[in-house]
Amino acid sequence: MFIFDAHLDLAMNAMEWNRDVRLPIADINQREAGLTDKPDRGNATVCLPELRRGNIGMVVATQIARYVALDNQLPGWHSPEQAWAHTQGQLAWYKAMEAAGELVQVADLQGLEAHLARWNDHTIAQADKPIGYVLSLEGADSLVSVEHVEIAYQY
Repeated sequence: MFIFDAHLDLAMNAMEWNRDVRLPIADINQREAGLTDKPDRGNATVCLPELRRGNIGMVVATQIARYVALDNQLPGWHSPEQAWAHTQGQLAWYKAMEAAGELVQVADLQGLEAHLARWNDHTIAQADKPIGYVLSLEGADSLVSVEHVEIAYQY
């Protein structure tokens, strides 16, 4: 069975939480033992090996960076430009995972059909199959201008 996860903050886990999601979940949690810089350290919930084991072959992978105004107490970036730059770092991480063979971006029907054929190919070991992802930009906080919508659409 092929499962599609409709929302997953993979790059955020990698870039903000400094988690190498290619590792088994136990290893990620072991590396975080004793850390207190973020809530729920040592309680990672996702990694690529577990996605594969669970037959999750495709995800909507987010880029997310919150901009907060000066009077806002929520954590976030102090300017849309900072938030945009952070999402671009997340994009770079997705591309690095593509280059490593861990992920494959699915952007059209042809790409989806190729990914499904590869995922259902039983001659390829499950551990060697890249997980497909549909890239999304969560929220509009990081959009500096209307032109940034077009930039994001292009990738």
